[in-house]
Amino acid sequence: MIFSNPATRSLKKKAVITISFLFSVFSLGLVIFGKPETALKFTAEDGLFENITALFYFIGFIVGIVAAFRTKPSFLLILWTVLCFIFLGEETSWFQRALGYSVPAVEQINTQNEFNLHNLILFQRGNLTESTEKTGYFFHSQNLFRIGFFGYFLIIPLLHSIPGVKPPLQKIGYKKPDTFFTLLLLLVFTSSVAVIFFLPVTLKSPLAETREMLYAYFIMIYVSVYLVSSNTEKTDP
Repeated sequence: MIFSNPATRSLKKKAVITISFLFSVFSLGLVIFGKPETALKFTAEDGLFENITALFYFIGFIVGIVAAFRTKPSFLLILWTVLCFIFLGEETSWFQRALGYSVPAVEQINTQNEFNLHNLILFQRGNLTESTEKTGYFFHSQNLFRIGFFGYFLIIPLLHSIPGVKPPLQKIGYKKPDTFFTLLLLLVFTSSVAVIFFLPVTLKSPLAETREMLYAYFIMIYVSVYLVSSNTEKTDP
């Protein structure tokens, strides 16, 4: 049992929100207000932040797998467990650099010559602030990820309050996060995007890497604290 009773669950969720706030402020502050060379070092490829991002997805995946074997998993628990595995693979280029293998057919059409999907040329046209005539703003892999992320964590919680929408969401195991969780998530990512226009060009990439780490963090927290605890509560005596 992750949370044994309502009072304990409430207390621990408040602790999670507090820790999440502090972690987000520290991570963003390190890039925005810290020394540029430190930010560049921590957010470099295979650097600290990228490894932590992979770790968060790994934890989300393992927690989901363990919960799936302990109880009858909901559709969304299975989905997010699979997504954590996919995100882990994409973040590490499916451990290509660690294992030293090569897939030339994919690397030749990959903007970074790696074995992953999100850097394929097809998904690298257009970015956060611009688009191309061929594909438009939304077809960039990062933009597709953002649409899914914010759609799930911001739009669906609003739709959840609609009587006709709530039952099918409950049927697939949807767990609405606490209001403070949603507000914190909105605050963190809104502020991280807003400061882009005030930072030197050299810090925009580090900020993007930091934001990716925070995406992974909030996904891990949602899977571990909301989906898994909700799933286990169904079988608790």
